[in-house]
Amino acid sequence: MCRRRLRVLVPLLAVLAATLLTAAPASAGGGCHAPATEGRGTTVALTDLCFTPTLLRVEPGSTVTFVNRDTTVHPLSRPGGEWGWDGGVGERTSVRLDQAGTYPFFCYVHPGMVGVVVVGDGRGSGAQVVQVDDPAAPAAGSGQPASAATGPGPGGRDLPSFPAAWLVLVALAALAGAAAGTRLGGRQDRNQPDQAKTG
Repeated sequence: MCRRRLRVLVPLLAVLAATLLTAAPASAGGGCHAPATEGRGTTVALTDLCFTPTLLRVEPGSTVTFVNRDTTVHPLSRPGGEWGWDGGVGERTSVRLDQAGTYPFFCYVHPGMVGVVVVGDGRGSGAQVVQVDDPAAPAAGSGQPASAATGPGPGGRDLPSFPAAWLVLVALAALAGAAAGTRLGGRQDRNQPDQAKTG
């Protein structure tokens, strides 16, 4: 009886997940399909699911501004999650990069949408990103920086939240793992009495 329910439940959940994922905007899940670009300056534009330029070169102590000029949200982060920005359409945020090194950034909603800022000669840890108020951003009555995000992160910093489609995928993976574990556990239970007879 339990197997019959499982055989019905798993396909139904797969259809539900497929429906939810196809209802997502066409830009969800994709990354930049243009050739990588390199530039100097202090601005990285987010357009057509790309960082423009893909590689930006600056001097230590520079303030770099990320501007979302795309028609979709681009929540940005860095490996390790030490910094995050919700990346709303038309919004901007600025960070100061004091130490020489490479500073990779990525949009966690669009895999493959990645960029890097090389500070100085690129040799160094590139460890610290300092969030700064963007002087070009419209003044907000709350006094918060333009990077205000959707949820508190470690150390009281605001970090973006994960989109629902990723949570559905994680839930389906957990369900598939539980089903496989139940099936393997049933096989082991059936084999144990036979082993007891032979031992």
